[in-house]
Amino acid sequence: MRHYETIHTEDTRGFHVIFSVTPEDFHPRDCFDETVEDISEICSKIDAGLLSWFCARVEVYQQGILLGTDYLGGCLYESPMHFVKESGYYDDMITEAITHAENNLEKLFALRNEVT
Repeated sequence: MRHYETIHTEDTRGFHVIFSVTPEDFHPRDCFDETVEDISEICSKIDAGLLSWFCARVEVYQQGILLGTDYLGGCLYESPMHFVKESGYYDDMITEAITHAENNLEKLFALRNEVT
């Protein structure tokens, strides 16, 4: 089981959103189509803490119940907060996780209506 570090939380559209990250477990060379020198420079910056190489996760909750998630691997940013503030991917992940949550709520309500 991977350990995720919570970076940011917010409330939006009736959901509590938690953004967390874990170190990416594959090498940057496997992701980028760059020259060997460029990859070596990227890896050096990751090793020096100048760049963050991570897998991002967004979870959405309602009343403490996890209802939707979205993941994105191979994220390379100055920091995970730069991903939140400067990346359109973060907003896309929230939209996707909320869509999953709304679909799950719809299924739960339909199931409850079948039972009663």
